[in-house]
Amino acid sequence: MDNNPLLETRDLRVEVSGIPILVGVDLAFRAGQVYAILGPNASGKSTLAKTIMGLPEYRITGGDILFNGTSIQNKSITERARMGIAYAFQTPPRISGVKLDDFICRVCPDYQCTDVHDALMGETCVCKQILYDDFERLGIRNLANRDLNDGFSGGESKRSELFQVLSMRPKIMFLDEPDSGLDYDSLKTVGRELKAIKEKHDVTLVIISHHRYILEFLEVDAVYILQRGRLVYTGDMSDIPVLEEKGYEKFLAEMTG
Repeated sequence: MDNNPLLETRDLRVEVSGIPILVGVDLAFRAGQVYAILGPNASGKSTLAKTIMGLPEYRITGGDILFNGTSIQNKSITERARMGIAYAFQTPPRISGVKLDDFICRVCPDYQCTDVHDALMGETCVCKQILYDDFERLGIRNLANRDLNDGFSGGESKRSELFQVLSMRPKIMFLDEPDSGLDYDSLKTVGRELKAIKEKHDVTLVIISHHRYILEFLEVDAVYILQRGRLVYTGDMSDIPVLEEKGYEKFLAEMTG
């Protein structure tokens, strides 16, 4: 495995509406590995992911973000997505007028329609059956012809958002609390799919979470804990049960004090 990071942040400093959120974060994510980013509320976890994705309200005031050794600070969201960086929202946006199956077929490189007369994804389109098989596996076949996230339940929105991101075949995925709002059946479905995509594709997974539930489906290579906009601890999955028992304040006091 290449030992050079696929993506890294160097002394990354970020503010939102003039308020500093990240105050010097150094992180490295290597290809094909799984990372968990944990931390108390308002520690900067989501800000980190959204800044890496390039959302405009997150203003970099210092440091840099490197992808394959090259700065992406001046890249647009679209450029970053085409490079292979993806972000799954904690609360997926609703987009009326765009059908889920049409959207997936357009963004996924594996779902190319081969019939030039079938530009609107008719039933003879090769990608149609593949797409519906995948919908079946994630338990969202009933959502295929509905507007994107419009009227979806919490679990349906999470599974739909995950599928949308996976369909882009990214090199690195940031998943913002993919286990929030899921019942146990949906949690198992999402966890199983994440494990399958990790085994099938050489993709780096970065899971932002407060809990260990979704992480138990994956072999996590490193755990990063943020607090007040800084990286304060690096560990592994063995730390999670202790963290849950003691809480962040006591755990970090013992481990870093």
